[in-house]
This record gives sequence, structure tokens and C-alpha cells, in this order.
Amino acid sequence: MKDNKSQDCLFCLIYKQKKDIIYENEYFYAQFDKFPVSPGHLEIISKRHLVSMFDLSIFEWEHLFPTIKDTIKIIKSTDFQDVYAKFLVNPLNQSSQDYCQQSLASLGIGKLPDGYNIGVNEGVAAGRSIDHFHLHIIPRYQGDVENPRGGVRNIIPNKGDY
Repeated sequence: MKDNKSQDCLFCLIYKQKKDIIYENEYFYAQFDKFPVSPGHLEIISKRHLVSMFDLSIFEWEHLFPTIKDTIKIIKSTDFQDVYAKFLVNPLNQSSQDYCQQSLASLGIGKLPDGYNIGVNEGVAAGRSIDHFHLHIIPRYQGDVENPRGGVRNIIPNKGDY
């Protein structure tokens, strides 16, 4: 993390401060998302400052899958009522507060996930908002949406049900 871009990068700063990191290995760290889509939503973030998943080294690629497995174990063993109550003590902003409150009221709070959406917003057109590689793990709970068929295909309306 020596380039100028990393000095201004939110994820590089979080890693430097070691703030709210719940998991770490040689190549990645993880944190619970402060704008959770569902209880347990977390981000796996590269320690090395890079923008695209296609910039991951072969060693980083080899460690990504075990990192996903390790962080899913954390999701399964965490009390999210405590996590979001802590986030609400000093929320990042009103939007973060709203997302945390919605997760606390979610039917998934206090339950083990029934499934997961795992993905990367690769590029601005795909919704990336922070130019640093990060992968989302979003736990899913039976009944959290009316019809989950199509999963990630639903990011474009009317393309998930085929």
C-alpha cells in the first residue's frame, strides 16, 4: 500500500487503523458491512490496494476461497443483535443507521442463514462505489424476499425470473 491512491482509500485507512476488523489472513481482511443488506452481510477486502478482482495475484486468488469459507463460519457464530447495536451507538450516517435498524428488525436476525449471495461489483457500471477490491457475502434467509429465484440476476429488473 505505497501508492498515492491508497493514502486516500477508505479500505486502506480501515486496515491501517485496524478498526472493526473481524478476520484477517496474509492477503485479506473482513469487516461487517455498515450498510447491511441482511444480518451478517460482510466484506472481504484485499490488504493490497488494488481496484479490480482481475488484479489479484495468483496467491491472493488461492487464498480467496478459504477466506470465504472462514468468514462464513464467523457469520454462523455471530450474534448480530450485538453487532448492529454497537454500530448504532455511533453510526456512520443516517443511511447506515437505517440499514442497521432494518437488519435488527429483519426476520433473519438471530437465525442461521439459509443461503448466501456472494459477489463483486466489478466496475462502476456494476455498482462499485469504492475503488478497492472487496467481495460481499450477503446471507439470505428463507422468506426474506417474496421470490428469490434468479438471485443475482435480479440486479436488473425482470431478468431474474426465467
